[in-house]
Amino acid sequence: MKILVIQGSPDEGSLTHANAINYFETAQKQGLDVELIDLAVDQFDPVLRYGYRKHMGDESYPKKMQQLINDSDHLAFFFPVWWSAEPSVLKGWIDRVFTPGFGYHYDEKGKTVKLLTGKTAALFITSHAPTFFYGLYGGVISRWKHFILGFCGIKLTHKLILGGLDKPGDTLDKRTKFIKKCAATLQNF
Repeated sequence: MKILVIQGSPDEGSLTHANAINYFETAQKQGLDVELIDLAVDQFDPVLRYGYRKHMGDESYPKKMQQLINDSDHLAFFFPVWWSAEPSVLKGWIDRVFTPGFGYHYDEKGKTVKLLTGKTAALFITSHAPTFFYGLYGGVISRWKHFILGFCGIKLTHKLILGGLDKPGDTLDKRTKFIKKCAATLQNF
């Protein structure tokens, strides 16, 4: 089983970043085959300037990411929720990496063919909104499950959310327990 960790916060000093690094290092310590993509430090243009009507000038980074995904069995996404969505750097990464012909294509009848079936994924999310909010309204979780991962054939196996950040009740102990809970999902491998 090969795991690919995608750290999707642009802030290298964030809780999300610390969580992703802990997960990655825990996987390494357990002897798992794991790779890390760190969007806080990677240098790439996340803007899909022409939609999918023509390629950008340099496609080397997206092609490298696609190869890492192809080589992986499980994808672990770490990101904060800002304005009910992932940060723009992660959205741009999805736009540039999960492209037609890689993540999906349409057959001659216009039906979607999912090209990444057999892979699984987990979402590890932080938010200022309360955790229960995502259970009631879905939003970002539903979008990722059905319209990003599911659209390409990737099955969502875990979704852990730590809400209420920077609110009363947000403590170092609560954050530490969340980080440990995220890393504990590695026991499934």
